[in-house]
Amino acid sequence: MDTMLKESVAALFCHVIKLDDKDLSAERPLFYRYMKQDFGMTEEEASALLDKSMCEDCNVDTQISMIANGLTNETYKKMSVLKQLNHIIVRSKLVDDDYDLFDKVKEAFFPEKS
Repeated sequence: MDTMLKESVAALFCHVIKLDDKDLSAERPLFYRYMKQDFGMTEEEASALLDKSMCEDCNVDTQISMIANGLTNETYKKMSVLKQLNHIIVRSKLVDDDYDLFDKVKEAFFPEKS
């Protein structure tokens, strides 16, 4: 499960990076730091995962669902993903699509109860 979760988080972050053609070299150190902090990955492991994820196309809705399911009882980790996602979004030009995606992830992690 941990490997799938790492890959899904990487795919989500890479989707945002690709969405606005963000500078990968500027995002790389942030990605490394996050993956080390939350998943205990080395810089080499994180680099390989980032490069692999950047080359793959993904269904972002599937990745969001996998992360939400993988972190069902992990509120702190969900908040950490949202914090990092927000950080990636605000580091470059902002567009409404970025925050639509952020809201989609937030709703998947913390569904409003009616």
